[in-house]
Amino acid sequence: MAVDCGVFVDWSQMGDVSHDAAPGKTEYKDLKELKQHARSGQWAKNHSQRSAVYQQPLKALPCRTVTPDAAVYRDIVGNSNSKRNPSAYPLPEFVDGTAVPCYCLKTESVGSVHAVISCIAGQFPDISYCPSLPAVTALLLHWSADEAQCFESVSRMLACNEPGRRLLDQTFLAYQSACMTFGDLVHKYCPSAHKLMVATATDVLEVQNLFLCFYSNFLIVKYAYCLHVLSRQNVQLAVNADNFSSEIVSAKEIRDIWSWIPERYALCQPELLNCFINMVCDVLFRFYSHCEGYEPTLMLIRTTDGEVCGAFLSTDWEERKRGGNKLSFFGTGECFVFKMKPEMERYEWVVIKHPELANASQAADDEPEQTGANDNGGPQALEKPATEPSQLSPFLSARHFNLNSRNTSMFMAGNIDSIIIGGGEGNALYIDSELNHGRTERCLTFDNPPLCAESFQIALLEVWGFKDAMLQ
Repeated sequence: MAVDCGVFVDWSQMGDVSHDAAPGKTEYKDLKELKQHARSGQWAKNHSQRSAVYQQPLKALPCRTVTPDAAVYRDIVGNSNSKRNPSAYPLPEFVDGTAVPCYCLKTESVGSVHAVISCIAGQFPDISYCPSLPAVTALLLHWSADEAQCFESVSRMLACNEPGRRLLDQTFLAYQSACMTFGDLVHKYCPSAHKLMVATATDVLEVQNLFLCFYSNFLIVKYAYCLHVLSRQNVQLAVNADNFSSEIVSAKEIRDIWSWIPERYALCQPELLNCFINMVCDVLFRFYSHCEGYEPTLMLIRTTDGEVCGAFLSTDWEERKRGGNKLSFFGTGECFVFKMKPEMERYEWVVIKHPELANASQAADDEPEQTGANDNGGPQALEKPATEPSQLSPFLSARHFNLNSRNTSMFMAGNIDSIIIGGGEGNALYIDSELNHGRTERCLTFDNPPLCAESFQIALLEVWGFKDAMLQ
């Protein structure tokens, strides 16, 4: 198999990468050894060896019972390595106009990528958004003996059904989450590369697409390691039980909470910012001073009756100052509230479960930011052209949406008198200026029941931030 790979490659662009060298070691039973060889560039100049190695994890992927293979492709398209006309195989709408990158392929090989993706579209009708597919397919064609083998490799990545593993994002929200997660990682660990990509791109979307291209390549080369780091299944591993100490929740309970947080914080370790108990002066001022500069934050509350509830708050509390002395709401649809005892339940932004309540409309980058407050103190929804509800993104703030009800966008607010989480006909959490008493009731923003006794006294309040677990 390996000796036949490379027929689609333009070897004049490949430098000193060997086309015909013996493949060397291609069998890896020890995952650690495989990762070490990947990191050290063991296969960097041996195309045959890399081709053989990459096929192993692809063939080992657990997939749906019925997953299209090379034989299916040969039956539908045939299996020609000769020149194909790309126009004969138009790319499906779910790639969102993304062009096929060359990646040192022959010019005529672009038609083969089109043919593979066209067949993929017919076999996977449930894909609604996958702009990374052209890049992934072009990369896999590098190490495929023919189009059919490339088709099978892509199909296995799309059909992987192991819980918690998502090799290729197939919806708009999953794609955007992957962009932001990988972008955060690049910014933290490869700041010079991040700076170059941002400087090269003309807008935010292009930056995201650059991140996805790098992400796709990274995923293929070290998919096992990448999945260990980024998959939702392993998000709980960021919480180190040995270093975690809370007087409100256990290590197991904080792991449960961590499984709810956005994926791009998967590598973060909880960091206690402050614990508030029986304080008598300037309590709310101290709360704000300890939280400002941290985004996001996690609030945990234990009542005198032993009930536990809290909120994940997506935005820096310093944002409250933009409203001056007037109480105004801010935050994004990533905010959520929850209760832990006597039973555990999370309540997300109501629009996530009911997208018909809003039409997402991201503001143009070149338009001046419009601000304002509605009659209830919440953010004023802007009149923007709407997009489909299926493309709703909770990463955006309320001003990016045409909301049918302004009360569904009241995430978090605070001033010198109180802290409020959730609004609209009530507050999910209202806490007084001394962080001593509170109340909870149903609110429209989260469509939650009372999180504990409707009127409660706070025994203990903890605020947690997020710090990089990989630097521990």
